[in-house]
Amino acid sequence: MNEPSDARARDGEAPYRRRYVRVAVDFPVSYASEGGAEAKAGRSADMGGGGIRISTDEDLTLGAVLLLRFTIPSSQREMVARGRIVLSFYNAEEQRYFHGVSFTHIDPRDQDEIIRYVANEVQRLALEGETAAD
Repeated sequence: MNEPSDARARDGEAPYRRRYVRVAVDFPVSYASEGGAEAKAGRSADMGGGGIRISTDEDLTLGAVLLLRFTIPSSQREMVARGRIVLSFYNAEEQRYFHGVSFTHIDPRDQDEIIRYVANEVQRLALEGETAAD
């Protein structure tokens, strides 16, 4: 039997397209639009080495650049990243806006720490029989 050459899963599922795995998280995130002076409070929903999904009370413009400040659960240090909104939607059940933010500038040490945190969470979830965020 020939193996598919286009990286499709054998069972018919589409291949995983993200560069970085994401896991569900829940911690405070401070965000400010580029050029905006006022930082606002949001919450993280999921995170990976390439970005973070945040929930907010306001609809933010697709493509907007945000300055983010957050502390991941495995760290004592606040991380600062700049990112662009690449996905936005409103969750009627939670009455919150969700924004997928792709990091455009992050300290490589912070990114490495996020990747380690996510890898540890994936391992923990696998042992508990759960899955990472889609």
